[in-house]
Amino acid sequence: MLKEISCPDCHWHRMVGTVEKLRLLHQQGMLRREENPDQSLIEELFERSGSKLVCGECGRVGLRIDLPRDEEEEWGDARVCEQCRRTIPAERLEIFPDTKICVACQQKDDDGEDDTMPDFCPRCGEIMISGTSRGGGVTRYRLRCPRCG
Repeated sequence: MLKEISCPDCHWHRMVGTVEKLRLLHQQGMLRREENPDQSLIEELFERSGSKLVCGECGRVGLRIDLPRDEEEEWGDARVCEQCRRTIPAERLEIFPDTKICVACQQKDDDGEDDTMPDFCPRCGEIMISGTSRGGGVTRYRLRCPRCG
């Protein structure tokens, strides 16, 4: 079964089959006693060895092991997300032609605050409103509860 190994830092990636998996496991000191190991043993050990695999580009230790991308991703202008290796939808590429990451990864990268959600007063639960206060020539913005003050 083919797998894709990829580096989270430099985004280097490569497809590996059973022979290559066996070679990488031997390099790590696994399966030295087994001359003809069972396919399921090779697959299981290879899945667990990702943290020990070394990137062929930058030398980082610890690679991702994923299923290979679909063949459809190789056609046309399809682009793969640099972080999760999934296909970026064509609609997103039409709007943001230079994007290199998908919506899900973009949302993870954002600071996590959703500006559309209102803040609620911890005492009464009323929606907080924005107010200003002046002091020493500096205007300060703060949230206040219209009910509690």
